Amino acid sequence: KMKKAFVFDFDDTLATTDCKVQVRSFDNFDINAYKSLTSAEYNSYQLGPKEYFDYSDFKCGNKITEASATSLIHLAKEVHDENHDVYVLTARSNACADAIKKFLELRMIKPKFVFCVGDNNKAIEESKRNVLLTLLQGYDKLYFYDDYKGNIDSAPDDSKIRKYLV
Repeated sequence: KMKKAFVFDFDDTLATTDCKVQVRSFDNFDINAYKSLTSAEYNSYQLGPKEYFDYSDFKCGNKITEASATSLIHLAKEVHDENHDVYVLTARSNACADAIKKFLELRMIKPKFVFCVGDNNKAIEESKRNVLLTLLQGYDKLYFYDDYKGNIDSAPDDSKIRKYLV
């Protein structure tokens, strides 16, 4: 039997939340962000020399467990019920893994693992690529779903992987 795994990004792939990434400035002492970015805007935003990203919006578990499921949740449930391995590969921090697991378990999907690559100070694209390369070694087929073209483009080119921009 062919061993298949399905790897889903979380934000804007399996779920939508109202979380925003804040752009703050190192020389701005005002605690308020001066830019709020959606996931889509964040994917292509280039930080200025004195700017940094503030992900505090993404740390709170409630926003995750109360997120709205996208239509792809049905595919995740279907392949899970067919006994294929389901993984989440997200740019969020490790602090979010349990809330993401809970979000899926509330929909009767038990993920094999939730990979959170937001903490490791490497480019998200490179981090996601490395996880996919590792996963490829254990499967005959890997299906990768992400809403950001950069993550899809940097995913490994291998006959065993199928990549879907959603």
